[in-house]
Amino acid sequence: MSEHIKHEPHDKDAWVCLCGNTSSELGFYPIDENNREVEPTERDWTTNQYVCDQCGRVIDKDTLEVVRKLDLTTVVRRV
Repeated sequence: MSEHIKHEPHDKDAWVCLCGNTSSELGFYPIDENNREVEPTERDWTTNQYVCDQCGRVIDKDTLEVVRKLDLTTVVRRV
């Protein structure tokens, strides 16, 4: 069975990860297929995936499904 994160009842943009992280705490960041944090633009962000900045779960933006889990030390941050 697949995992899915949730959102606050009246705010679909206020995500709540399975680890307890929220959009207003450590947050979620868009990543590409090489685990690099990117600007969420059509050109740079082709995966439609976010990574939870607390546990490393990678979330599909449209379905909120957890598609994989990363070691956060492998995520390349934007400068």
